[in-house]
Amino acid sequence: MSEQTAKLTKETFNAENFGFVDLGLPSGRRWAAENAPGHYTFDEAVEVFGDCLPKAAAMAELIEECQVKWNEEKKGLDITGPNGNSIFLPAAGFVSRFSGSLESADEIGAYWTRKAFVTPSESYASYSQAHAYLLRFNSGGVDPLHSIYRSYGFSVRPAREFD
Repeated sequence: MSEQTAKLTKETFNAENFGFVDLGLPSGRRWAAENAPGHYTFDEAVEVFGDCLPKAAAMAELIEECQVKWNEEKKGLDITGPNGNSIFLPAAGFVSRFSGSLESADEIGAYWTRKAFVTPSESYASYSQAHAYLLRFNSGGVDPLHSIYRSYGFSVRPAREFD
C-alpha cells in the first residue's frame, strides 16, 4: 500500500492486501508491514479497520516486547521483535482537528488503538470529551498509550491474530 493512495473505506479495506509480519510476540499477533494510507479520525479507523485496529494492549505489547529505536534518517521507529523480524513506523504526522491540515510530518508518529473513553470536561461540567488511546512518538521518546481527542486524524497500522 502506498501513502499516496486514497484513504481506505469499509468497502475497500481488505486485510489480505497487507503483508503481516510475525515479530515473535507472546500474543502471536502479527503487524502489517506498512501503514494503511492516509490519516483517520478514531471513528473512521474503527469503522474501516474493525478487528484489525489494534487494541491498546496490543500496542503496549509491541513497545514493551520489542526493541524500539528512533531512525533519524528515515524519520520514524524501527521496531525489532524478539525473533529478529522488524517493521518500521514512519513519523507521518497528524491531521489537525482545527485546521484539517497535515502537521508535524517527519517529527511525530501517532497510531490509533481501538480503545476509546469519555472523560468529564473540567471546564464544562455538563459536557464530556471523547478521547481514544494511541501510540505517540517522536525522536525524544515513545508513549504507547497516549490519549487525545478522537477527532484528530492519525495513522493506522493494522494488526491481526493468526491461528
